[in-house]
Amino acid sequence: MRGAPDSYLSGRMGTAFAKVAVRHPSLACEAIRLAAATAAPGWFRKAPFVPRPEPRYRDWRLLTAYGRTDARPTEREVEEFLRWRRNLRRS
Repeated sequence: MRGAPDSYLSGRMGTAFAKVAVRHPSLACEAIRLAAATAAPGWFRKAPFVPRPEPRYRDWRLLTAYGRTDARPTEREVEEFLRWRRNLRRS
């Protein structure tokens, strides 16, 4: 999202992923796998030490999924995405 701090959108999305992982422990591993797969290179060198995707990649994913970069997926959408990703990986 242009003009907004990078951590704003990532933090809101990160919160949604964390809430889903707490409510559905079976999806926690998938959320961790996703964070590891999409983390920006060298994420552990800069505070906050949280594996977040690069802003350009995150914006591209939001644009292709929602048609705009300032969209915020709901917790339900996050849950469905993690289930889809887990099922795809298992098949």
